[in-house]
Amino acid sequence: MTYSIVTVLSGLFSLLELAIFIECIASWIPQIQGNKYMNIIHNFIYPILEPLKRLQDKLIPGLPMDFSPIIALVILNMLKRIVFGSLF
Repeated sequence: MTYSIVTVLSGLFSLLELAIFIECIASWIPQIQGNKYMNIIHNFIYPILEPLKRLQDKLIPGLPMDFSPIIALVILNMLKRIVFGSLF
């Protein structure tokens, strides 16, 4: 039972990480911005990245680079350690 929970949670964390990486790479390629698959990924990741973008704007206004994906990956990694640490 615990093994299946760990497998599902690990898959969800990996899916989130992959979606954040794809969103970052896609932001540099304007030809795929309107793609329906990219819209699905954007709609999936937007609720995670948007609060971090607003926090970044409050802490460091006018910063030309968006660090919200990096912050999201760090937070996701910490959550993964907390969840998997409590299971074992």
